[in-house]
Amino acid sequence: MDVANLNPVASASEGLAERQKPMKRSDGKLKMGGVVAATPLLVLLIGFLVIPLSYIFWGSFEGTKLNFAHYGRVFASAANFNILLHTLRVGLIVTVVSLLLGYPVAYLLTKVRSLSLSILGVLILIPLFTAFLIRTYAWMIILGREGIINNALIWLGVISAPLQLLNTTFAVVVGMTHVFVPMAIFTMYSAMARIDHDYAHAAQILGAKPVQAFLRVYLPMTLPGVFSAGILIFITAIGFYITPALLGGPSDTMISQLIVDQMTTLLNFELGYASSMVLLFVTIAILFVASLFIPLEMIWSSATSSPDREPRAAARLLKRVKRMLGPLVAVIEGGTHAVTRPLLTKNGGWLWAYTVAILMFLTAPLIVVVILSFSSSPFVVFPPPGFSLQWWQKLANAADWHQSFFFSIQLGIAAAFVATIIGTMGAFWLVRTKFLFKTMLFLVSLSPLMVPVVIIATSLYVFEARLKILGTFAGLVIGHVLLSVPYVIVVMAAALRNFDASLEPAAAVHGARPHQVLRLVTLPILKPALLTASLLAFLTSFDELLVGLFLLGRQTPTLPIKFWADIKYQIDPLLSAASTLIVVLVTASIITVQLIRARHEKRTAASAAE
Repeated sequence: MDVANLNPVASASEGLAERQKPMKRSDGKLKMGGVVAATPLLVLLIGFLVIPLSYIFWGSFEGTKLNFAHYGRVFASAANFNILLHTLRVGLIVTVVSLLLGYPVAYLLTKVRSLSLSILGVLILIPLFTAFLIRTYAWMIILGREGIINNALIWLGVISAPLQLLNTTFAVVVGMTHVFVPMAIFTMYSAMARIDHDYAHAAQILGAKPVQAFLRVYLPMTLPGVFSAGILIFITAIGFYITPALLGGPSDTMISQLIVDQMTTLLNFELGYASSMVLLFVTIAILFVASLFIPLEMIWSSATSSPDREPRAAARLLKRVKRMLGPLVAVIEGGTHAVTRPLLTKNGGWLWAYTVAILMFLTAPLIVVVILSFSSSPFVVFPPPGFSLQWWQKLANAADWHQSFFFSIQLGIAAAFVATIIGTMGAFWLVRTKFLFKTMLFLVSLSPLMVPVVIIATSLYVFEARLKILGTFAGLVIGHVLLSVPYVIVVMAAALRNFDASLEPAAAVHGARPHQVLRLVTLPILKPALLTASLLAFLTSFDELLVGLFLLGRQTPTLPIKFWADIKYQIDPLLSAASTLIVVLVTASIITVQLIRARHEKRTAASAAE
């Protein structure tokens, strides 16, 4: 007789062990699935971000020579140090202005109905996804000596001679603000949309003035979102290249331009490495300071700070400062209430008027470009003296533009396809697998968004040269995939967090195999998110200039590089025709995605009602 049959405890233990075997096998499959899902993302990040960055860090002090003189040159040279300070100053100005301009619009978006929200969203998304180069080209026309602003001021009699608006810091700030306002609006809106307006209403019922309810109740609740938007804009702005290079003058050189010149013109690679590392250290320092106030994952995802979480040290310090400034705040509230009282109407007329003005600021440059594409003049003159299709005919016959356009389409599709696969697998791994340091790894997966693009471009340039893939299509795709993957992860992670987790087990209970559950249940539900992620990846690749400049080699120039080469030497309406074509394609893509999302949400709501 078996001993186990005589011992009930041993028998029960064996039975428990037998029942746990399938669970262990299931856990093992989950872990194996997590490893498979994570591998492409980790290979991409380690192989083409961490190692290249380590390589230029090593080169910045010439490896074993430990020669830190290049860092000394960055700070000891007055010119280089001034460029660094100017970069930080412009980044701060652009950040503050973008937040101030975007906050009221983001607030309005939380108050309007779904149809108005969709329309306003599309009008803000179009400039957001239109190439930086096109928007900068438009501002070159508007701010030029013969531009719209100077002509309007002369016509009104305000000035007698054209003002120097182009090639100034003012032009750089205006151009960069135009780029970042849509980003500020959507980042702050994502935080504001989760705030219940009834809190402010309750404060007014209890006797608070509207200004007090806003300043003491609503505004503090939105500050994490505002801070997130500010950090995102600032670290992106200090690595900006296109707008300062085209709209600024010699005294407006920013550090990204300095790095490019050191690497491509002066061929002083060690100094370029050191400058890149300084910019990277500044970015890391900013993120560290930001982490004292908010969880960093808030900046790039829909994650929120839990109300139960203990406020961070810096946040507690701010609360104490706020209490100390209480009397001053009361005076400000009283003054603000007196000024804004006539404007505070129930229908929010002033808010709508302000939003329309911001939308005009965002879309007017694109409208100017579209109008100029039909100009009869051989020069860029606004308003055009007559209507003509000559520039469209010229574009139709421009073989070099066709080659660049189709090469960019080909590159964008390849990059979007690979980035969507890697990013989606990575999102599944980050959301559905349980492991330690999940938040840290989520941030690591988004690290290409934190590192200035100019540093990624220079590090890949050096690293791919050693791998002998520099100047190849594969090398170019890798660079674009690296920049696109974080957007895919953000979109897909948000979709997976909102996914009804009961649907997949229900399908499995009814006999569906894992691959059938994935194909017939999971992916169809995630289709709108997949489409959005793919479009974001495609547009990121389609708009990318710096990585292309470093990694292209002798291949056909991409559309941004073709645009860049032409715009540096001459401005003619042919660029307007090419820009208009891109704006139309971007607009059509955004509207298509919005319609698909609306249709999917309608179907989901109908299914839930049944």
